[in-house]
Order: sequence, then C-alpha cells, then structure tokens
Amino acid sequence: MDNLQKSFFGPRLFVIAALAVAAWALVYKTGVASTDEAGIVLALPARVGPWEGVELLFCTDRNCNRQYAANAVPDNAQCPNCGAPLSNMNWAERSMLPADTGLVRKYYSLPNGTSGVHATIVLSGDDRSSIHRPQVCMTAAGHEIVSSRLIHVPLPNRAEPLEIMVLEMTRSYRDENGNPADLNTYYAYWFVGKGRETASHLKRMFWMGYDRVVHGVSHRWAYIALSGPRNPANENHLQAIATFASQLHPALLKPE
Repeated sequence: MDNLQKSFFGPRLFVIAALAVAAWALVYKTGVASTDEAGIVLALPARVGPWEGVELLFCTDRNCNRQYAANAVPDNAQCPNCGAPLSNMNWAERSMLPADTGLVRKYYSLPNGTSGVHATIVLSGDDRSSIHRPQVCMTAAGHEIVSSRLIHVPLPNRAEPLEIMVLEMTRSYRDENGNPADLNTYYAYWFVGKGRETASHLKRMFWMGYDRVVHGVSHRWAYIALSGPRNPANENHLQAIATFASQLHPALLKPE
C-alpha cells in the first residue's frame, strides 16, 4: 500500500474501529452505573507551602449575600448582619447547583498579607451537571474574558506536567468616587476524574462518554479553581498560579 492509500485509509480505519467498539459496548454494556468514586478528596489543606488558608462562609439570604472569613465570625452558623444561616456556598451557587454537589473553598494568603488566592473544589453528585465550563459563569457574572491560555506546571514525583487553563479577565465598575475603573483578575482551573486530569472541557466530555460507553460507569468529576488579582502590565500571576498549584496538588490526591 503506497503512502497516498495509507493517508486515505488511516483516519477512516480509526473511525471504523471506534464505531465498532461503540457498537460492541452498546450491545453488551446495557447499563451505566453511577459511582461515588472521585479522583480527589473533597478537602482543602490548612496550609499550602507558605500560604495559610481560611474557610469562607456566605450568607444564604439573597438580599444580604455577604461573605465572611470563618475565623472572623463569632457564630459560624449565623450571619452577623441579618441573622440568616451561613453556608460554604453563596446564594447563586446554592440555587443553581444540584443539592448533592460537593463544594469546599478557602482563601489563602502569605504571612505579609499579599498574593491572596481563592481556591475552590466543586465535586459533582448524582447529577453530573454540577461540572461545566467556568466561562459560562464568569461571563454571566459580568467578567470579560480578555484571553485564555494553557499553562503546564511541573509536579514533584511526576513526569507529566499538570495542565491548567487560565482565564484572564476584566470587569468594569465605578469606584467610591463614582469614577469608572477596571478590576483585573484571573481564573485558573482544571478537571479531575477517576484516574484522569485535564484542563480541556472537550476532553473531559470525551472521557465521561468513554467511561459510560466502554466501561459502563459514570464517575464523579470535579474541578479545581484558583482565582485572584492580576496586573495586566505583566504575567506574574502565571508564576503565582504555577507555584501554588504545584504545592496544592499533592494534598488533593485520593489515597489508593
């Protein structure tokens, strides 16, 4: 077979093989079992390297919706402003996400108070719609995504780097004097499944479909998000993300 024939038949043979596997799976894999297995632990450490973390709590009253550091609230169960219950989810998250969605978040800061990082883990429940493209929420919240880029973060004791998608965003607002101003931030994330990690929403969807069709299981997926301020004049936030993520990652691994 010459090179032209190989280039013609090669991709088609791959598609035919993939369809054959899918057909076999549809015949012999008649059911899909949802499992509680996840690729990470639903917990954030008290410290990440030199960063110290504090849990964040939100008022569940829509009209109040205030945010507090847990160590600054005398009663972690009640909003000091309006008396409504406090939760680890804000009002919008609680109203949009399925009830069995797992969520933890902390705010991390250095001893000098700089380089604050918000870290969040969202873990899907039986309803896998808890996990979606973060771009949808960011734009709905009024952020303009200026650019997005994929960074590769070296990890200790692993040859393959961690892929993280970084959204660089800006949001217009008026300051206390009524003057227009811009808030420049970043939102970095990656998805984690059982034995899988990716920063690509499309790859995550592929692996979800693959596991359902070929293995007959639907694992719980999660996404880890890091967010904070950025200076549009430089790229220092990229190094901050890489440093923080490389030290956070080992604490998220689920023991075998």
